[in-house]
Parts: sequence; C-alpha cells; structure tokens
Amino acid sequence: MKRVLIVLGILLLVVSGLSAQIDYNVFGDAFEDFASEISTTLPSTAAVAGLNWSPAYIGAFPHFGVGISLGAFTIPYDFVEPLITDLGLTLPSEFDYVKKWGMPMPAVALDARIGGFILPFDVGLKFGYIPDKLRDNMGKVNADYLLAGGDVRMRLLEGSGLRPTLSVGGGYTFLEGSIGIPDFAGTTIINLPPPLDADFIEITSPELTFALKTSTFVGKVQASWNLAILTPHLGIGAAYGLSTAGGGLSSDVLYNGVSPMTPSEIQQIIDAFASYGYSIDELDNTGIKISSDADGFSFWVYGGTAINIFFIKVDLSAMYNLLSKSYGGALNVRFQL
Repeated sequence: MKRVLIVLGILLLVVSGLSAQIDYNVFGDAFEDFASEISTTLPSTAAVAGLNWSPAYIGAFPHFGVGISLGAFTIPYDFVEPLITDLGLTLPSEFDYVKKWGMPMPAVALDARIGGFILPFDVGLKFGYIPDKLRDNMGKVNADYLLAGGDVRMRLLEGSGLRPTLSVGGGYTFLEGSIGIPDFAGTTIINLPPPLDADFIEITSPELTFALKTSTFVGKVQASWNLAILTPHLGIGAAYGLSTAGGGLSSDVLYNGVSPMTPSEIQQIIDAFASYGYSIDELDNTGIKISSDADGFSFWVYGGTAINIFFIKVDLSAMYNLLSKSYGGALNVRFQL
C-alpha cells in the first residue's frame, strides 16, 4: 500500500505547477466536477475493500475466519483530468499509463466472518485504517483512511461437485479518506467572489488534497466452487452510496497577502462563496476545502479464487465497475476454520 500511495503522490506532482491565480468559480467548479464524476465509483470502492472472500458461504457456527485484506482500486483518469486541467496541473509523460488504467487508491482492512446458527447464513465485519507508523513513511504523501462495515449472507444453494454454492448478501460500509500532496507549488492566490472581488487569499506552498466520504448500502450475489485446494468464485454487486467528495488547498493563509484572516473575514468569505452556490467545508488560516454531494449507484462484477492450505486461505480477487469502467484488486490472507 505504501508503494501505491507514493505512486499516487508522484502522479500529482507537476511540471508547470499550479497557476499563480485561481478565480473562485474555477476553484469551486473543479472540485464539484470531481465529486460529480466519481459518484459511480465511490460505492463500489467501499464495498470491495474487505470481506471479499471466495467461499460464498463459510458454514454454520463454529465455522469462522479472520484475516487481512490489502489491495487497490482505481479512479478513472477521465474523472480527474478536468480538475488537473482547471487547476493548471500537468501529468508527467512517464505516467501516461494512468490515462488508460486510472489513478490507484489504497484499500486495506482487517476482516472476520462467523457462521450463523440454525439458518445457513454467515456474518462479516471489517475495519481498516492507515497506522501512524506507515503514514510516517509515505514520503511526501499525506494520507488518511478509515473503513468500517459489515454484511450478512444467506446460502441459497448448497454446492456439491460442480454445482456451486450460491449466496445472496447485503451490508453497509462507511469509508472516509483523503490524499494530500504538500509543497507542490509556490504561492497561490484565490480571487474571491463578489462583493469581495477586490480581495484575495494567498496560500503559501499549498498541499493539494482530495477527500472522499461515503456511506454505502450493498447487495451481492456470489457463487463459489469447492475444488480441493482451490475455491474459485464469481459474483455481481450493486450499491448505493450517500457520498461527498472534493478537496482543496492547505497551508498558511493570508488575507490579501498581508495577515491571517479574522473570524469575521472567514465568515464573509464563506457567505460570498455560498451566494454563488459553493459550500466551503473548511476555511481557516491553514487552508480551504470544498466538497459536494456525490450520491450514486455502482454496479460491478468480481471474481477470483482462494488457495487453501489447511486452515490458511489466500484469496486473490478482482473487480470491474460496469458504470465507471474502473478496476480493483485485492489479496486476502486469513485463518479459516
């Protein structure tokens, strides 16, 4: 995951740098458009991080498993390109492959399942974050990541031979994350909207931040085959996410390039942006951030296989989002009884 985050940081480092001045509407539209574009990606992003085990059903209690999932998903470059262009960024030519495959984002989770009683169902829980020790070794990239969720799956068909085990499940996942790349440009000026259009805020050596948050409701249908040391699986998922996305610039802020903003000046700026339809999430003397609603549906197909070594299971899985045309993949290692 460390390598993925470093790559993401490099992707957003610029050749020409951020333009010296940005009008308020360009700044606001860039992040609002970003939110609108990724609305079809965020729900599947949350859903595929953790609990994507190959067995469609692990069996009744006392069957259980616990493990760790590591992986990545992509945000299509078409979703990010308008923001990069509007803010005057340039993607280095050595990373042209991102235009085809998208920008990688990390997915990490501790996950566990336990079989149910009486009825053929199992229950899963997952939790993920980036430990401080790992965060401190990410070089220039600043990253935050929090994931929590769970699901319930009911077996519909019991597998035998080449007949698959079939289950249907539903769950909920909360995902919040951000990626920040500091010191990527010199002093940046944001021109304020009327009636403050004679004024500006100046941000010194800002950090560019992308922020994502979603509460996602998920449904899945999955089939798996128990073939001795292998357990291949195929499935289809659908999710609806109540999401927000956006970002901004973070660093020391000076009003008209002279002094820190006062509380009244901060409120005037927030009100001025709001009068033109831009909702500022955070504004103080350490930066400005804007986000917008990014609610939407995701539909994806997924598959892979588990390699079974006694009670140790190693899962390899991949997914493809049918709407956003984005990809994801994960490795899960667990103890399963």
